[in-house]
Amino acid sequence: MLESIVQETQYLAVYFYKQACHVCDQILEDLERVDDECDLYGIHMVKIQDPQLAKRYSIKTFPALVYFRNGNPLLYDGDLQNEESVLEWLIDDDNRELADEIEEVNSRMLERLLDESLLLAVFFYEENCEECGGILEELEIIDGEADLFGIDMVKISDPDVASKYNIISLPSLVYFRKRVPEIFDGDLSDEDKVLSWLTSQDVFEIKNEIDEVNKKMLTKLLNENEFVTVFFYENDVPESAEVLSRLETIDDETNNMDITFVKMADARYARKWGVTKLPAIVYFRNKFPSVYRGSLDTELEVLEWLKKTRFREPELNLFMYVMITISLAFVLYTILLVYGFKKITMTPPKPSPSMSSSPTSTSSS
Repeated sequence: MLESIVQETQYLAVYFYKQACHVCDQILEDLERVDDECDLYGIHMVKIQDPQLAKRYSIKTFPALVYFRNGNPLLYDGDLQNEESVLEWLIDDDNRELADEIEEVNSRMLERLLDESLLLAVFFYEENCEECGGILEELEIIDGEADLFGIDMVKISDPDVASKYNIISLPSLVYFRKRVPEIFDGDLSDEDKVLSWLTSQDVFEIKNEIDEVNKKMLTKLLNENEFVTVFFYENDVPESAEVLSRLETIDDETNNMDITFVKMADARYARKWGVTKLPAIVYFRNKFPSVYRGSLDTELEVLEWLKKTRFREPELNLFMYVMITISLAFVLYTILLVYGFKKITMTPPKPSPSMSSSPTSTSSS
């Protein structure tokens, strides 16, 4: 019976318990408090008393909770007596997703993801749609790659949700950046173009905000942009939040200087570029870093430093070009001198007039 439910249900939480177990009964009462909430997120909860079946899923102690995602089991290793923790674990996106498979969500889960995910790609489709199935297979090829860039991908087949976001034709792919939607208008069956669009700086950028990136996305930006500024910070630290708020007021000015301004909450990665204390700013020109050593208390001081650093380098480049030109001219001049000198020394001397006439004189005598 359970096997058929596991195969038919996308998200299934199974509570394994045994008879004459007071703790099992108490935990069951607690879990029943969050059963309705689970239903709202599309998670079905059932209970079962079957020691032999429990062994199949490596359950040695009771009670236990196993989460099946499209038939794939995941054993809960937390405190079952805390039903709120259990609920958070069940609806956590990391626990719901499967490798190389785009997660199915309902309207409630989508709203949660829109609140939590900075970058979310949603595939709107219809059930019993052959075209949708083919496109979904193509999108699942790039799901793992998109995840490396910090982009979550999900799918939904709820027409009411599609209507809510003004999705007229299905299938469609919509990219949400902090709830700001952007509809893909290219060929959905070309997964490479879709991935290129999802990771495009023009698409994931949000105006008047410093965009969050991870290592993979930053590497891409450094490869594609000559000037990049990274604000390294710490999550849930007031100082970082205050500095970020000030820096976002100069985001437009940095854009006008063709400087891509992003932020990153990764202290270990920041150390790679010589940062020892957070928050910090690192400016990159052609991947070469310069760490800002001034005060972060005033954004105008930061902006002034960026201007000086940004526009000092073209002057250096011009100087370098002049030096290279002079050096090249010197090399060419040297080659010309050497070649000319060799030509002079290798030319045989012409015979003198006296030497050419001596045989004639001898014969006449």
